[in-house]
Amino acid sequence: MTPAAAPMIELTGPRPYVAQITLNRPARRNALDLAGFRELAAAWREVAAGGARVAVVTGGADFSSGADLATFSDDVAAALGRGEPAAAVWDDVHHALLRDVVLPIPVVAAIEGICFGAGMELAGATDLRVAAESARFSLPEVRHGFIASGGSVARLPRQIGYPAAMQVLLTGERFGAARMREWGFVGEVVPDGSALGRALELAERVAANSPDAVRGVKRAVGEGLRGTLAGAYEIESRVSEEVLAISRRSARD
Repeated sequence: MTPAAAPMIELTGPRPYVAQITLNRPARRNALDLAGFRELAAAWREVAAGGARVAVVTGGADFSSGADLATFSDDVAAALGRGEPAAAVWDDVHHALLRDVVLPIPVVAAIEGICFGAGMELAGATDLRVAAESARFSLPEVRHGFIASGGSVARLPRQIGYPAAMQVLLTGERFGAARMREWGFVGEVVPDGSALGRALELAERVAANSPDAVRGVKRAVGEGLRGTLAGAYEIESRVSEEVLAISRRSARD
């Protein structure tokens, strides 16, 4: 009997109220085939439905080298050949990368080693990002004849500014953690091997705060970025009033 393949995605709870998603395919530097994307999408759905207040995503020695180009196209073709709707296939891929998906809780990325392609797109969907000193980042899609359509074309110019984003998107070059920190893509740079530890520290700090306030901040910021500054102020006021109302009710109970 052939043993079952090891899961490419592991979901654990290393600290109270903290969920950890670990990409676990080290032999391929955490490159994900279609099954891996679907496992990751399922893990995010489980996190969203659970009781965690914050999530951490990591990959061990390497965050992720992106989609597994050796098999991904064939995987998608096979799924379509089995009669699966294309929309359902791509919905799983996009959900895995948190494209058009806003989790109610914050996500912290712990980035070691390489963070390429879909791996960088996933990192770009997180809220707090810790990178090891030797971590490397790249969106090499243009070198292979396609574009970074997991959210980066739309999101990256808003995160790090137009010139920096276009340098990343159009050259396909690799950039170090220090440069990505300078551009604002990474929040902290730490010694190699310590990104996960620092990410868990941040996650614990966030989890210790009021969960209603934390969720309110994430929702207000996310909604506000999609509109004008005036609209963002209105959202901030509305969400603030909602959180205060919850706090008052809790104090009376």
